Amino acid sequence: MTQSIPLPTTTRLRLRAFQPTDVAAFAAYRAAPEVARFQSWEPYSYPQAEAFVAGQVGSAIPGAPGSWVQIAIARLDTDELLGDCALCLLADEPRVGEIGITLAPQHQGQGYATEALRALLAFCFAQLGLHRVVAVTDCLNQGSVQLLSRVGMRREAHFRQNIWFKGAWGDEYVYALLQDEWVAAAG
Repeated sequence: MTQSIPLPTTTRLRLRAFQPTDVAAFAAYRAAPEVARFQSWEPYSYPQAEAFVAGQVGSAIPGAPGSWVQIAIARLDTDELLGDCALCLLADEPRVGEIGITLAPQHQGQGYATEALRALLAFCFAQLGLHRVVAVTDCLNQGSVQLLSRVGMRREAHFRQNIWFKGAWGDEYVYALLQDEWVAAAG
């Protein structure tokens, strides 16, 4: 993929590469236990957040299939960091992408996640030419379950006790959307 592909903006948001000035906001929400609860990572320390952002600065387009990239979600008017989206092109089939999203607690419940995820899906299908996009979520993460349905993804699988996660066996849902379904829904 090329870095020259423009990332999307919406009426309130801009998806963009991380910047060094994002560290404080990123560290704050990634340190929150309620944000880390359903994530594969534990709450971040400030040095971990600094290192993570430094590794993401200037990169918001997927590189090699199988590697994840984090895309900053920022307010369009102030450029304040609200959260981030994750995108990975699958290693064995790079026309299929997996997505995720993390939003700071104070910015949840305001429609930002829906707006950002719709923009990311449009980007995946229109700009990257993906055939299919999937998302995996813990079955207990009702916010994520509702969000994925709201943006038009359909639940394709329920894996029971398929992952040892933070000290217990967990269930996961897999959601997916095909490019032609996205186009038809946009109609």
